[in-house]
Amino acid sequence: MAQDGLLDNRKKSVLTPKALCAVFLGLSFSCMFYALMHYIHTEGIAHPGVLMLLPVCTIIWMALLIPLLTFIAYQDDFKALNPLLPMHYILIAKRTFTAMKNNDFKVSEKNL
Repeated sequence: MAQDGLLDNRKKSVLTPKALCAVFLGLSFSCMFYALMHYIHTEGIAHPGVLMLLPVCTIIWMALLIPLLTFIAYQDDFKALNPLLPMHYILIAKRTFTAMKNNDFKVSEKNL
């Protein structure tokens, strides 16, 4: 009797080499976001209007991280893709946001 779903006791390897690439890319995006936030903060002292960019940059940062988190969570659906390659990252993001749009911003394996 095969166990599936919540009762599945088999260990799944989460940190595959491609998942580590996704973690590296996420850390790279986060470092760029931190540097940009620091720059906006220092410029915001002299030019307060620049502070209006903070929410926009945060939204963009989150939009860049969501496909990577989806890739790590559902690796079986993205076996042939590597997030470090720009075209593969675009395909991952397209599939993720299409699944989110079609399912009230919830992603599951059957939607990918």
